[in-house]
Amino acid sequence: MGCEGGKIDGDALLRRLLDAHEGYYDVVRGYEFAGRAFPGYAEFHSHGEKYVLSKKAKLWEVDAHEYLFFDTAPCVDRAYLEELIAFMTGPVLGKVEPKPDHMTSYLSAVVIADCTDGAVPQLVRRARFRKNFMLGLRGWADLRLAVIDLQEYNVYTNGQGKQMRGVLEANLAKAAAAAGDGKGE
Repeated sequence: MGCEGGKIDGDALLRRLLDAHEGYYDVVRGYEFAGRAFPGYAEFHSHGEKYVLSKKAKLWEVDAHEYLFFDTAPCVDRAYLEELIAFMTGPVLGKVEPKPDHMTSYLSAVVIADCTDGAVPQLVRRARFRKNFMLGLRGWADLRLAVIDLQEYNVYTNGQGKQMRGVLEANLAKAAAAAGDGKGE
């Protein structure tokens, strides 16, 4: 499978994405987890609660989290995706702490690829994972997956990853405009 690099610089897109997430996420550049190195990582934690009249009369309390791994690859194929999904649903799942107030955790991966195998769009769309904790009483964890194909100028996501698509496409368009290929205009 041949892969000619596109005009868009993957490293510049990665920097742009990390900068875009810094407002709401704790961003780390050059992150290592479970023996694997990633050029970027971001964590988001949200806490919500509702009470009546005073904080002592709490009605409910929920926590939501996202663990977002950024990776770059010269070419993404079936083997790469299978290994990434196994990593996200294995070692990364260990980051989730299903405490009593835990509602949801997203195990997210964004891969910036110079090119992708022809089967990748369908494989990404079909990727699904949900883990319920104590039959859902302690929340759940979902897999979000996105692959940015620089050669095809496209963003592929699974069902849960559709929520990330807008940010990824907007940053891809800005990176394309900066590269001067006219696609981002």
